[in-house]
Amino acid sequence: MTHERPEIEKWLAGRGYPPAVIEKILERLDQYDSRVNRESVFDAMEKGEFDMDALIKEALGDGE
Repeated sequence: MTHERPEIEKWLAGRGYPPAVIEKILERLDQYDSRVNRESVFDAMEKGEFDMDALIKEALGDGE
């Protein structure tokens, strides 16, 4: 799996973690990021900062 996090990968390698362990750490970080992103979307919707209905219409081509 490609995580596209070269800075973090380099930082972890610099701390002495082997590639297999870095892969596990990056997988966990991806899971964390995914959860945080989902939570952020719902927070933004609740605050009125993000309109999911508009996004759905745009994605489905209804907003053109």
